[in-house]
Amino acid sequence: MYESMLKLLQDPHSREALTLQVREQNGDEILEGELLCDSSGEKYPIIRGIPRFVSAENYAENFGFEWNLFAELQTDRLQNHNLTHERFFEEIGIKPEDLAGKRVLEAGCGGGRFSDVVLEAGAEVYAFDLSNAVDKNQEIHKGNRNLNLVQASIDGVPFAHGAFDLVFCFGVLQHTPNPAGFFQELVPFVKPGGTLTVDVYAAHPKQLLHWKYALRPVTKRMKDEQLLRLVERAAHAFVPISRQVRRIPRIGKALSRLIPIFVHDGFMGKVPKADEERWAILETFDALSPAYDRPRSRRAVQRWFERAGFTDIETFNLNNALNYGRGRCPSNVGS
Repeated sequence: MYESMLKLLQDPHSREALTLQVREQNGDEILEGELLCDSSGEKYPIIRGIPRFVSAENYAENFGFEWNLFAELQTDRLQNHNLTHERFFEEIGIKPEDLAGKRVLEAGCGGGRFSDVVLEAGAEVYAFDLSNAVDKNQEIHKGNRNLNLVQASIDGVPFAHGAFDLVFCFGVLQHTPNPAGFFQELVPFVKPGGTLTVDVYAAHPKQLLHWKYALRPVTKRMKDEQLLRLVERAAHAFVPISRQVRRIPRIGKALSRLIPIFVHDGFMGKVPKADEERWAILETFDALSPAYDRPRSRRAVQRWFERAGFTDIETFNLNNALNYGRGRCPSNVGS
């Protein structure tokens, strides 16, 4: 972390400012040390340049394992695709130039696929994740002074309330114990007039009857390494079959969804054919490994924003697979 991040850091419980104790630094970059809450005596370690507000062992361990392996695959700048850029700007509903100079909070940053897009647009990014995927994010963006990373949970965000022009949370809420409650935890961090954008798996019969829900009671309890090996073998066997089935006129795409492997079907963009099997491994592991998988309806997403008092609310459904919404924080909040 850089010393400049201290101005926005707060104890996630008392909301008090934190005191910095440095053990190792390089210029103004703090490599090792502690953040202290003077009133409670709570201490939060800074390890490998990242403040840690949660235990290393938590329900998101599978995501740390996943993104340390696959983060580069989804990062446009490092690959021959534009998938993350296109998805991000479709969901937030603004142009890249509108982000320049803005302060952005990313909830659940993983290995940094969306961090990369926001940084490229010229924003100041504050990002956190419950898992150790933050280490991969730091590795990919090493030396970028506009990226400020912490390891923390959505129900314990260690930043100042009302400090962010944009707060977004993509690919995360369905994997929390309480999607509606965790949405509400993000609301205070949006500044008056700022925007909040989230997405969540769609609670649609087509999705809820998917084969992954038959397998998850077993796969979510498997060790990550064991599940990965199983998925790799399945991808090697089933991706070629899926390709052939998809060529059947009219019914091929629907039939291919019965094959127990996720093959990127283009609804969020098209992946290079050479990377298709690796994407299948990533997306299948991502579907089968999380502790929680809790889809929500588009109407539920609408209600989240309404109950939070947001205005200019818009909600969308993408291919019956994803619901996303965005809204504006009233400018009179706190007045």
